[in-house]
Amino acid sequence: MPKVLSHTPRWLQRPSRGHELFAPKASNGRALAQKERAPGLRKTIAARNSEVFVAVGNEIRWADLENLKEGEDPMYRTLKISIPLPIERLDISPNGEYLAVSTSHTVHIVVLPEASLLLNGDDSPIKPKTFQVGPTAHVLEESPIASILWHPLGYQGRCLVTITQSGVVRLWEINRADRSSFCETSLSIDLQKLANAKNDQENLSASQYGATKGFSPDAADLEVASACFGDSPDQEGVHGWAPMTLWIATVSGDVYALCPLLPSKWQLVNSAGAETFKQTLITTININHADITENNTAPREDMALADKQIKWLSDIIYQEPFTEQLSNDDTITVFNRPTSVPAVPLLQGPFSVVPEVEDFELSDMIVYSLKTFSEGGEEEIAEGLPSAVVCLLTDTCEVHICLDLEGIVGRWLPSAEDGYVPEPPEHVLAVVETVALANDGVSSSYQSITPDVRTDFSFFVSHVSGVFYVSLEPWIRKLENELYEPQTEGADFRLQRLLESANTVAERCIRRNARDTTKDVTACVVIEETSVGYMVLTTFDNEPQAVLLDAPVEGAPTDEELKDYMQWETPASDNREPWQPPKEFWDNFSLHASLQGVRRSKASWDEEIKLSPANLEVLMTAHRVLAEHTETLQLRVSDLFNRCQRLQDEYRDQITRAAQVMEKVDTVTGRDDEQSGPGLYGNRKIEDRLEKVQAKQEAQKQRYLALRRKMASINTTQLSDKEVQFVEELRTMEGSLDKTEQRLTDNADGSEVPVWERVDKVKDMQQTLSEEVEGGVKASGEQRSTSSMKVPSHSRKQEHEQIQAMLQHQTDLLQATADRLRSNGVSIPLVAEDGAS
Repeated sequence: MPKVLSHTPRWLQRPSRGHELFAPKASNGRALAQKERAPGLRKTIAARNSEVFVAVGNEIRWADLENLKEGEDPMYRTLKISIPLPIERLDISPNGEYLAVSTSHTVHIVVLPEASLLLNGDDSPIKPKTFQVGPTAHVLEESPIASILWHPLGYQGRCLVTITQSGVVRLWEINRADRSSFCETSLSIDLQKLANAKNDQENLSASQYGATKGFSPDAADLEVASACFGDSPDQEGVHGWAPMTLWIATVSGDVYALCPLLPSKWQLVNSAGAETFKQTLITTININHADITENNTAPREDMALADKQIKWLSDIIYQEPFTEQLSNDDTITVFNRPTSVPAVPLLQGPFSVVPEVEDFELSDMIVYSLKTFSEGGEEEIAEGLPSAVVCLLTDTCEVHICLDLEGIVGRWLPSAEDGYVPEPPEHVLAVVETVALANDGVSSSYQSITPDVRTDFSFFVSHVSGVFYVSLEPWIRKLENELYEPQTEGADFRLQRLLESANTVAERCIRRNARDTTKDVTACVVIEETSVGYMVLTTFDNEPQAVLLDAPVEGAPTDEELKDYMQWETPASDNREPWQPPKEFWDNFSLHASLQGVRRSKASWDEEIKLSPANLEVLMTAHRVLAEHTETLQLRVSDLFNRCQRLQDEYRDQITRAAQVMEKVDTVTGRDDEQSGPGLYGNRKIEDRLEKVQAKQEAQKQRYLALRRKMASINTTQLSDKEVQFVEELRTMEGSLDKTEQRLTDNADGSEVPVWERVDKVKDMQQTLSEEVEGGVKASGEQRSTSSMKVPSHSRKQEHEQIQAMLQHQTDLLQATADRLRSNGVSIPLVAEDGAS
């Protein structure tokens, strides 16, 4: 989780003017007698860059967080629109031009004003153009609104999708120039009819206003809790089926999908994501069609589906789309919805959840498409899997993280000519991990999911107990890499080990009192702007709550990685939100205004108090109002007293810890009391250890300097004194042995006979001795034959070996001296064994 820098800033707290953006209007006494709306989850905050739109009651307030932070006027401006019911949902269109406003039963479109209107210093209300969507479809007599979405492929971001709790999906392609586009849908689907349909010739549209409706057993199973699209086409690597897949979560815990769900006119922004969109669709459909065609035993349903997918793709590829330049310099390509197949897709589901978990009800869901697109080479084609990660938020604030490896592809109802009855295909959602956030087991439908704007596979969960941060990043990238570069050998083992080691990050970033379930909970919004920072903003009981997070830099190590690398632990820090006074301390209370609801003439208020039933009713009403007000104040004051007591205890604990740390510091620095005994203690012990360390460091320094000087002398080209003397000796020896190189200073030994003459004399002597020895050997042989005196053979042999050894020793010495002189560069002529040179 990103590091929490701070909690609700001062410019959003009471009594700053930024707090007024979220504060409700002051109510009179008669308003207290009105029935309050039921508590629940409200998506009443929407963001456009640093601008926020906040719904308070029946009005919408518009402000720039940068102006609130700097304290500039106007703090906010009110959008004056006519909406009969309290606002429950706000959603801004993809291009930031429209604001979808939803109450419990009605839907409205507000044309947003320019941001420059917040800079002119005027704080008067603004009356923007407002249109009601479906004035006969979304009314009090019909089913309540479950979800409103903007289609990610809608032309110029103007396709609104509304889903009711009864399971009716409507597509509104709005156009300000055509008022009928706000009254007539471009496509309407009744999920209950679609679930029981046998072919595409049946009427699957929603029933008209006022039409009688019969009982359907699917009414309870198809009660919609939430809906979302697969992913955005702007991201590179997203499969083409994902942006046109509408995922639907029911209250009973089932998951359905509609694919492809397209408006009559849809667009693709020219970007890398659009290229991925086209290539994945083409490769997936063509490969599936080729496999089905080559398989002679393929079922009839699969063959009909493959043919319809090819026809649907051909309508897209071979039509002539037109391009358009938007005001933000983006170029879009506009397509028409294919007409060769029905516009209403098949309802896929309910999907099987494996392994089975305990029965649960769903509150919200979010789906991420896995980026498994791989670019093909020269002989390979580009392909990708339509797999996805489905996160289901239950009524007990648990998140079931499911993996859909098969993926959702386009399917349609069979035509009358196909001759088969549609059967829902077996589709499995594998539960990888279940993350329990609240850990209280209390069932509630007041929680929602808000995607993170910084990273994929990360989102925030708003609950009555606080706001939680959930991230799948620690393991989802490894899964994408495994699917991106598949290897058949050991794939099952690697995938199983990867899923078993999945560790999702889940932390609470905003805390609330979970026992206070009577307060309204607002879904948080995530804002990342340079002037504001990385902020998570929400409200609880009309009180703003925010947290500023540290936006991590890509490639920089996190605190956990640094801690693991340095192998040291930082002191545990309890970064808590500062206490804010309850709004009951600030609300104005008027007993007289509270009693205005009692039916009594104005003149009777000034009369003398007498014992009568009317006066008794006034006294009882006053007692009841005062009791409620004083009880509320008592609870808030008692909470403040408990907080003060806890603060005192924490201060005592901090003082005790500080004293313990101070004792340790004094022991280390030597400021503690002197110890008894002959040993070292205190500061002297530290100084002695420091002296030893310094001496050791000085010795190492001297050794380093000596090695450095030695290495410097080795690498240099300058000769040392010994080397110079050795060279001189070699030159002298060279001149002594060669009479042509002789110099005046060569006879350094002072002998009158030069060395070369002595060498020649030794050679001559060797030659003479060799001849004498040979002659003596011959003479001794003749004498042995004539003389009767016999010399033992071993004596002769021993004397001969001694002479030969002496001669060989002299030869070796002479040869070694000559070889060494030649290796040192002295030229010495070669001398043959017979003495000839």
